[in-house]
Parts: sequence; C-alpha cells; structure tokens
Amino acid sequence: MRPHRRYPAMEKLKVYLFSIFLVFVVFAQSLFFKILSVVSPTLTKTILLKLGERSTMTQNPNFRYEDWGPTFYQLAFPKAVLAFLRKSLRDEAFVGHPAPDTAVLTLEREKTSVCSFMRGDRPLVLSFGSCT
Repeated sequence: MRPHRRYPAMEKLKVYLFSIFLVFVVFAQSLFFKILSVVSPTLTKTILLKLGERSTMTQNPNFRYEDWGPTFYQLAFPKAVLAFLRKSLRDEAFVGHPAPDTAVLTLEREKTSVCSFMRGDRPLVLSFGSCT
C-alpha cells in the first residue's frame, strides 16, 4: 500500500476557503439577527437564549442577556471574527512550509517571538509539555 501523499497547497486552499465560508456565515447571521431584532425582538431574544444554552452561557448568573445578546447583531461581532481569522490565518502552520513566527512570553514576562530565539543557521527545537 502506498503512503498517503500530502498536497500542502490543497490543504492551505481548504483552510482559506473554510475561513471565507465562516466569515460569510457570521455576516449572514449578524444580518439575520439584526433584521429579526427589528421585526420581533422577543423571538430574537428567545433564539439567542437557546443558542446560549448550548454553550452554558445562560447558566452563569453574571451573564445577562442584555449584556451579551445584542452583540450578535452589531457590526462589532463580525469585525471581531474577521480580525481573529485574519490573525489565525497569518499564524497558520502548514506541512512543508516555514513555521509561523508566533508571539511568546519569556521567563521574564517580556513579549517576543519564536524566531527571536534562533541563532544563525542552527535549527530551533520547540518542546511542548507540562510540569504538573
């Protein structure tokens, strides 16, 4: 049996297409809830509370609908999603491509990047683990 061949360009294309789809869904959802909030504010609240139940958001007494509900149909929500996707696509790691230069904190709590630890042509090895 031949090993599975990877096509990095296709994998990258899939990630980008899915991200574009996600942006479309978020904008469509925001538009839907904005229109629905004008037509029927009660129905909008009912639907958003139902969605909040799936994420346990409504179980926290400190989260009132009035605090988080309207954010789903304001322009700030899709803009925040778009900013997050733009950043995560820039930091995306793909097989066969250079690793992203991700932001990290030093032991002295100074903000730097992974590539700042590279020295000349020596490879940089990152080891992830837990001390607990």
